[in-house]
Amino acid sequence: MNEVHVTSDMPLRTPVAIAVGAGFKREIASLGAMQNFLKEWPEAMRGDCHAAAMQACEAAWAGGIKLGAARQAFLAFAEKAGILWTGVDPVTALREAKIRRGRIRRAGQQQSRRQWPLA
Repeated sequence: MNEVHVTSDMPLRTPVAIAVGAGFKREIASLGAMQNFLKEWPEAMRGDCHAAAMQACEAAWAGGIKLGAARQAFLAFAEKAGILWTGVDPVTALREAKIRRGRIRRAGQQQSRRQWPLA
């Protein structure tokens, strides 16, 4: 791959948090980081939102749009791609879901015992 990664930095006021790997949080804190992330995104998974985010980054570099507009385009891409950080640790979320399922199962068993008493 002969793509050149952007190294100049135009910091974002508020970084964009995304989920990468096995639910690890990564903060994208600059225009260069957004553009590099988009360039690294697998080609097979690219779509209209990816293209729009790339175009917005390029326009922001050229001064055609504000940095905040490029950030919004990246947010839209991240949300559509399902990688926008929700603030919930995935391990904790799975553990809590397992606990809830167990409680529901136990409550259902207790309910069925009350409805069908054995003589």
